[in-house]
Amino acid sequence: MAIAPIIAVRSPMHSTGKMSHTARLSRRMLFARDRHVCAYCGQRHAETNLSIDHIRPVSRGGADSWMNWVTACLSCNQRKADRMPEEAKMPLLYVPYVPNRHEEFIVTAARHVLADQMEFLLAGLPRHSRISG
Repeated sequence: MAIAPIIAVRSPMHSTGKMSHTARLSRRMLFARDRHVCAYCGQRHAETNLSIDHIRPVSRGGADSWMNWVTACLSCNQRKADRMPEEAKMPLLYVPYVPNRHEEFIVTAARHVLADQMEFLLAGLPRHSRISG
């Protein structure tokens, strides 16, 4: 019996909208979205030299969200401190975006994804995605 490697399932969760099409907010996913590149100096860094930067600092009402988080190297994050990028004279080199579930699956399960499954996931990436298979 031949079974397709990808099976779409409809469930009550899907039809009620409780299942999000957005990737879960996490450090690992953020660094993957931003390709380990600091949003301020543009240099690629090892994960040990990266941090999460709130574009709008939490102390100024900034939230934990995909659109307020960027990857920053430790020195740039320290230099920016508790300021907005304009105030620190550190403009963003790229625009944050909200990754979708296909991107999350690629990042979290890449080693366990079969070639045809990867093809399916890559087809679901938005054009602006920085995640590659």
